[in-house]
This record gives sequence, structure tokens and C-alpha cells, in this order.
Amino acid sequence: MGLIVRNGWYYFYKRVPEYLKEYDNRTFIRISLKTKDKSEAQKKAVVYEEQHKKFWQSLIKQGKKAKESDIKKLSAIAQAYGYAYKDISDIIDNSSIEEIADRLNIVAQNLQKKEVEQALLGTVEQNSILLSSCLDTFWEHCADRFANKSEHQIRKYKSPRTLHFNEFIEVIGNKDLNSIDRKDILTFHRWLLERISQGILADTANKKMQHVRDVLRTVANAYDIPFEDEILFSRTRFKLSHNSRPPFEAFYVQDKLLPGLEGLNEEAQMLVYAMADTGAREAELIGLTKDDIFLDTEIPFIWIRPKEKRELKTRHSERQIPLVGTALLAFQKSPHGFNRYKEADSASTLINKYFRNNNLCPTPKHSLYSLRHTFKDRLRDVQAPEEVIDQLMGHRIAKPRYGRGHLLKTSHEWLKKIAFTPPI
Repeated sequence: MGLIVRNGWYYFYKRVPEYLKEYDNRTFIRISLKTKDKSEAQKKAVVYEEQHKKFWQSLIKQGKKAKESDIKKLSAIAQAYGYAYKDISDIIDNSSIEEIADRLNIVAQNLQKKEVEQALLGTVEQNSILLSSCLDTFWEHCADRFANKSEHQIRKYKSPRTLHFNEFIEVIGNKDLNSIDRKDILTFHRWLLERISQGILADTANKKMQHVRDVLRTVANAYDIPFEDEILFSRTRFKLSHNSRPPFEAFYVQDKLLPGLEGLNEEAQMLVYAMADTGAREAELIGLTKDDIFLDTEIPFIWIRPKEKRELKTRHSERQIPLVGTALLAFQKSPHGFNRYKEADSASTLINKYFRNNNLCPTPKHSLYSLRHTFKDRLRDVQAPEEVIDQLMGHRIAKPRYGRGHLLKTSHEWLKKIAFTPPI
């Protein structure tokens, strides 16, 4: 009898016998037993065992393949009669004579109810889709994710998911979605583990696994195919190392980095200046227009907010940041925004190349984005409240948020304590 436990919950787990593959192309059956009690789980698992045996027997008699389009509904019907839904071949292989007889007796008492027969004997057919066709379906069913993205943002969203899912197909083969099992996921996991040993980051491997899971789950839902992704992907997350992008030290930025930018064009210099004293992401700064830059106010500030065809990274990213130090100078020189660069990638590539060529990075892991980490460390160094830091960084605030958040004036007072002095 197949019984597995995940996070304390029991699941019925059954591999489809090889001799029944021509009738049922699923590799295994996974059904939540919705209990943490082992004794209760064992009783329910016996029910599911019997159901699947009868289901497969019915398939063999009728010479037809299993269909998943109505599996969920039939599972509910089967459970109403005290049984779990099973394929007929599983019922035949793994059920007791008593349970098979009981199932048949229930069907005999409900001869006019075809759905009862299908639910207890498992005589339905499955939908089918090859992995190579999944991406087209995935884009179609996640169109809402692109609603407010620019063309560049859409390309950046699609590109890694396309790459990672095609890698998944290359590793396990162009199988039917119905046949994907835990073994396939673990095969991909081992492949990623080997890639990590060759130098890719664990975070990158986790993203690959996450993207594959998202595609499979979305497409399975679109085709109404039961897909227990929590079981399939259980314990497949790689442990992250502490090799994240390091911050610059504040004294290093003030004494070496900022004075070393003379060779950059002025707009690129001002972008570095702006990032140093706002902690904003490159894309957030480049996305600003004159309507988002407020210089003629008591406290000058920028307003990072979503716009048509330009989406922010997260819903917490919208915020107002007071301008101090190098950031104030940057926007005084660029009051209409950074118009030279249409996308952040081109600007950051140029600036990072300049950093490397002019020995402005203390280590190979430092980059323009390190200034964002520096900004956060500087606020902590002056003991700014974590809620103020999260609000300025555009991070989700861990505590429940009440009211309007911290006033611009409050944030301004903290930022004045850490402001860099523009080079003379």
C-alpha cells in the first residue's frame, strides 16, 4: 500500500504498473489523504488502493485510456461513498476482494448513475500535452502578468523561463505532462546540483527549479490535470551560500568611488550619485520622469511608482525618497530624469565596465548594485528603525502596517545623517 508523509500530512502514492501503461499513461497517482493521523491515513489509503484496481479493470474491459478531465469531480463522488478515486488497474492490482466487491455492489445499486460507476471504477480518460507544447499554453494563461510590463520587461520575464524549461526538457525528455513524476524532478535536481559544482549560484539553480514548477503547475491547471507540485518539488530547494553581492564601505564610496567617476559621461555619473544616496534600483531611477521628481518643495524628493507599461519589481516598491547629498545634486542636474538610457541594463553594463576598467571595485563581486546594499548598511549604522529602512528600500514591512507610514520629514532626517558629500 502506497503511503507517504510530507510536512506531517499523509498522501496516497501509487505507481501505475508497467503492464497497464497502454491504458493509463500516468506514471504514478498522488492523492492527499487530508490527515496527520497514521491510522486514519492507512484506512483511507486502503480505500484508494481498491478504487484504482477497479478503475484499471474497467479500462481493460472497455479497452480505453484514462482521462483526467473529470478526475477531480469523480474523486469527490468516490469519497462520498467512502472510497478514494483510483484508476481501474490500480483497483485490480492493489485492492482486497472485499473492497472490490463493495465497490461493485455500490455501482450495481446506482446503475442509472454513470458518474458513480466512473468514480468508483475509474473509467475516465486523461487529457494529454507534451512538455514541448507547455510554454505556448503557459504564456497564454499568464497573460495577466504582462498587463503593465514594458516590452523590455516582458522579454526579461520570458527569456529565463523559456531557457530553464527547455533545459528541463533536455534533461528528462519530451514527456507527457501526465507522466511527470518525482523521479523526473529529482533527475533535474541532480543535474542542477552538478551545475552548482561547476560554478553556477544556488540562487540561480533555485530560480530554474521555481520557473519549471510554475510552468508545469499553470499548464496542468489549464488542462485540468491533477498535479501535486508540493509533493513533486518537496525538498528540492538548494541551500543558499552567503556569496551575495557585497556592499561598498561608506568611506570607500566617499573617498574613492565618487571622485573616480570623471571619465563617465555626466548622466551616468549622476545615476551613480542618485543611487548612492537613495538606495533605489537602477531600473527605478531610469524609469523616473519629470513628473516624478519634486525639487521645488520644502523637502525635495522623488516618487517611485508604477506607470503604464513600466511595472515595479514588487508591490512594495512604490515609495517617496527625500533627496540629500549626491542624490539631490544628481536630480538638480537631471530634473527631467535620466533620458539617455531607455533601459537599466545598458546603463548598468556601461557603469560596471567603467568600475572594472578603473579599479573602482574592491572585489570582483562588487558592482553598481552594491550601492543599494551600502545604503541599507549606512542607515543601520546610524540606528535608523528597520521600518524606516524597509520603507526607503521598497521592501515589504514585516510588521502589520497601519496608517500612512513614516512622513517624508522623518525619512529626511535619517537620510541627512548618512548623506555623501559630492566631490568638488
